[in-house]
Amino acid sequence: MEGKNLRDIASINELAILSNLESANADMIREGIGKKARFEKLCKMGRYQKEILDKQDFLKSLKKTSDNIYLDSANSKELPE
Repeated sequence: MEGKNLRDIASINELAILSNLESANADMIREGIGKKARFEKLCKMGRYQKEILDKQDFLKSLKKTSDNIYLDSANSKELPE
């Protein structure tokens, strides 16, 4: 993954979770919570959020692999050529 930004290949759900975790981390830093405690709490938060979001909308949990690949939910039974 050298030379690539995580945000370039992350799913919509992963981007939302990353934003939430960055905000939560900033709040915990302001509260004086130590690095190890923040890490443990953020890991739990991230796993929980991903589990919930992935259950809510499967299509949004898919990773973008190419700018040329699109999903058409109306024709979801057909495979792309």
